[in-house]
Amino acid sequence: MCTNSFSDAYQNFKTAVEHDPTNASAVNNMAVCSLYLGKLRDALKTLEVLVHEDPIRNLHEGILFNLCTLYELESSRALHKKQALLDLVSRYKGDGFPVACLKMA
Repeated sequence: MCTNSFSDAYQNFKTAVEHDPTNASAVNNMAVCSLYLGKLRDALKTLEVLVHEDPIRNLHEGILFNLCTLYELESSRALHKKQALLDLVSRYKGDGFPVACLKMA
């Protein structure tokens, strides 16, 4: 990724995920590569699936920050989608979670 070879980086992260499907960092990086390749919808779907398939494991600040950024790029309904993420965080992570990553303000 640091050399702007996003297609190659995507393939490398995809291989990492095939070896370890629970590697949330690799999935997150796949989404970032998708965005830089101009595939916003793919990036969104990648992170939404990651978060919703296993919210206990995958509700991390960095992942949610990236997902909220994608919502802002994609839709005027970003605030509504962020509210749904806040509900998910509330259900699975409780009050101690740093919600600033949801970029609600």
